[in-house]
Amino acid sequence: MSVRTAHSRWQEPFTVFQTNLQEVDATMDVEAALDVIETHGADTWLVNAGGICAFYPTDLPFHTRNPFLTDRPSGDFLGDAVTAAKRRGLRVIARLDLSKVSARVATEHPDWLFASVTGEPQIYNGLYSTCLSGAFYQRHAVEILDEILDRYPVDGFFFNWFNFNERDYSEVVHGICHCACCAQRFAEFSGGRALPENQHSGDFPIWRRYTDSTIATLARTYSDHVAPRGRDLGLVLRKGAPIVYHEGNNAFLHMPGKDFWPHATAEAVSAHICARPDVPLMLNAVAHIDAKYRLGAEQPEHVAQYLLQAIARGANPSTYILGAPGRLPMASVSLAQRVTRFHRDHHDLYARLRPAATIGLVRPGLGRAGYAAHLRSLEEFRGVYSALQQRHLAFDVLADDELADMAAAGGLDRFRLVVLPGVGALGWAAAEALDEFVAGGGHLLTTGDSGVTTDGAVELACSPALRRSGAELSDKDVWSTYATLDDQHHLDEFRYDGSIVPIFGTNARFVWKPNADRTGSILTQAPWGPPEVSYGHTAGGEPAVASLQYGSGVSAMITWTIGRTYREFGKTEVRDHLLRVLEPLAEVVVSAEITDRVELILGRDDEGYVVHLLNQTGAQRHSFGPHIPVSGGRLVLHGTDMSYRATALVAGHDLESRQDRTASIIELPVIDVFEVVRIRPA
Repeated sequence: MSVRTAHSRWQEPFTVFQTNLQEVDATMDVEAALDVIETHGADTWLVNAGGICAFYPTDLPFHTRNPFLTDRPSGDFLGDAVTAAKRRGLRVIARLDLSKVSARVATEHPDWLFASVTGEPQIYNGLYSTCLSGAFYQRHAVEILDEILDRYPVDGFFFNWFNFNERDYSEVVHGICHCACCAQRFAEFSGGRALPENQHSGDFPIWRRYTDSTIATLARTYSDHVAPRGRDLGLVLRKGAPIVYHEGNNAFLHMPGKDFWPHATAEAVSAHICARPDVPLMLNAVAHIDAKYRLGAEQPEHVAQYLLQAIARGANPSTYILGAPGRLPMASVSLAQRVTRFHRDHHDLYARLRPAATIGLVRPGLGRAGYAAHLRSLEEFRGVYSALQQRHLAFDVLADDELADMAAAGGLDRFRLVVLPGVGALGWAAAEALDEFVAGGGHLLTTGDSGVTTDGAVELACSPALRRSGAELSDKDVWSTYATLDDQHHLDEFRYDGSIVPIFGTNARFVWKPNADRTGSILTQAPWGPPEVSYGHTAGGEPAVASLQYGSGVSAMITWTIGRTYREFGKTEVRDHLLRVLEPLAEVVVSAEITDRVELILGRDDEGYVVHLLNQTGAQRHSFGPHIPVSGGRLVLHGTDMSYRATALVAGHDLESRQDRTASIIELPVIDVFEVVRIRPA
């Protein structure tokens, strides 16, 4: 049973403004707040209701009332907020944070609490962290839902910090919860295993699967509990809920490798929409810099990028500010307002928008190899991501653990090419799904160790390789080795032709199938110092790329981590080496000729293509700064002799288009923050 009905309003586009209130905001002017929310372009108010403290006069003994409610004439902030919002026709999502309880409640219910490996509770600013495995979440949370639903016509619930409290706001890592409930439930989940001590333990990946399962199970529990009320309630959680949310923030200290990744929002939204197109996603764009600097306004261009990447990939935008509107600085949402209003004014477009790229780029999950290996896989993924984005080859992101389910549901059918960038072992279900994809006419490109187990077995029947030969090479074993796609006729003269690119990260040798096509060469290691003797690279017999016709499709393989190499060195020659292999397999239908600082995201509706163009000229070390307007670009529709009508929705006018042999060319307007182009057959 689901929170949403078969024809739920939450399946249609919605636009949110979240006021994440502090205790002192219990006396705020709700009418003034709603003026700001409506001006911003939102149709939904996400507002505090309860959890750490109740913004209404709760009667539940374990639910602590906000002490500032006594200073409000009605004594009921939530009641006043809901009444005023309903009068204006706005929806209200009630915000709950059950991650912490007061010292009094903790004393009365110690079994509800997080416990460290030594059995200590987690205390932060006098509040005690709770555990999702405990009775508070498992049984008593629904009492809070019932109390609010009995009193107020709210339209849904949002659960903040709905996870296992492995770290606190001060970046102190408390690790895996070792409360009695976790020990019992994890043992049941894992077949009797004890809790791992930390993220470096061998059973940590099993713990991650346990936490994901627990979150999804609780989401279903809450959904099933409120569904009989028949109110088309929206339930918003990070995982497993009828509405899923993702937070766009600049907490780069939490980012893998401590590296700012400017495409994080687009990546996360795309992976969700491709796997679960029927589950709405809400993107929460944070307007302050970080949890440690809540009064520091985020750069306006950065907040706008969160929302732009979200709507372009099919998510619903949510602007998130701290406190009552106007009490704290709000300059950071000035550009966000433009994005939100655009989304509001084009709900008809976003109601029918769906991804349309012909390339699927697989994002690696944590897997079984541990966190360090995961970071290396992410670097490979991000290198390939950057190469595609900079060449404006439209792609969508696929989660590696969703491949089998997506294939079963027909989710891979629209792709001409799936790229596996260093994702490691796939498992039989995903490997079988990809084999069927290639046999049916799709193309596959793997890089690094994709589809290869740690002992060297090749999982993919469509692979041009039979098995790995020897151990994977890394570090010094790949120093001073190179790859080339060009013929080398003068190696004996120590002379090289065409493009020669370095190999960084890992490489491997394989035993190839007899009918595999092998192109280019891996140039073997030679001395790298001193300069007088650093020569002698020869072709060692390994190809730069191998491919195999399998059924109606082609499976190609680059044996080394070309994405990591591009990330490390930033050489466009490495990028172009990859794209020489990739582009012929992709059969791209729409691309752009424009600076690589503009991101192209391809979608379609019922009538034609929808192209989002995001100006990212302001990308900086850890943020987005002011951007530079971009002119002189054009879109290219490949392999067509049709005429098209193209309209720039932000600029507000039709665009000039012309035919050039087998392509249709559309001249683009000046792109300020963003542009959205609708393309229709003329």
